[in-house]
Amino acid sequence: MRRIAILCLRLFFIPLFVVPVFAQETHAQAPEAHFYHLDFVVKELGDDGKVVNSRTYLTTISTEGMSSVRTGTKIPLRTNDKGEINYIDVGINIDCQRVHEAAEGLAMQISAEISSLASPIGTGNTPTPIIRQNRWQSATVLPIGKPSVVFSSDNLENKGKMQVEVTATPMH
Repeated sequence: MRRIAILCLRLFFIPLFVVPVFAQETHAQAPEAHFYHLDFVVKELGDDGKVVNSRTYLTTISTEGMSSVRTGTKIPLRTNDKGEINYIDVGINIDCQRVHEAAEGLAMQISAEISSLASPIGTGNTPTPIIRQNRWQSATVLPIGKPSVVFSSDNLENKGKMQVEVTATPMH
């Protein structure tokens, strides 16, 4: 009988001294999104390295999203003798994705396509257009608040250059 009493006391008092540990359900909180202005400047440089032409494109991006810039013109192109027409997009396309903050600045994947019409060739009323195109894609880190040339290449029609410069500025 004594053994049963001791066993009952043990069974009664053990839960008082042993604190049950329950696994706490943890919700991994996603980091808070931060927003930035991206200021793209597309520059054409002449043979002497001086800016001949520049265009500015401003967009906003978050560390949870992506951003696209599309601007241009649709050029009609006759496809056959029946007069059927297709349209070709000429202009600027910029895409930013996989954005995240890094120790060095704002990291992201950037792709840019810049196309333009060159002098047409051909005779008659419908000359065949020549389209010049620069296309880049790269992962990059932008220092915050400082302009950075992310892409640069020789022009296809002269000894100048085409370049894309980006400045990332935090939104407050």
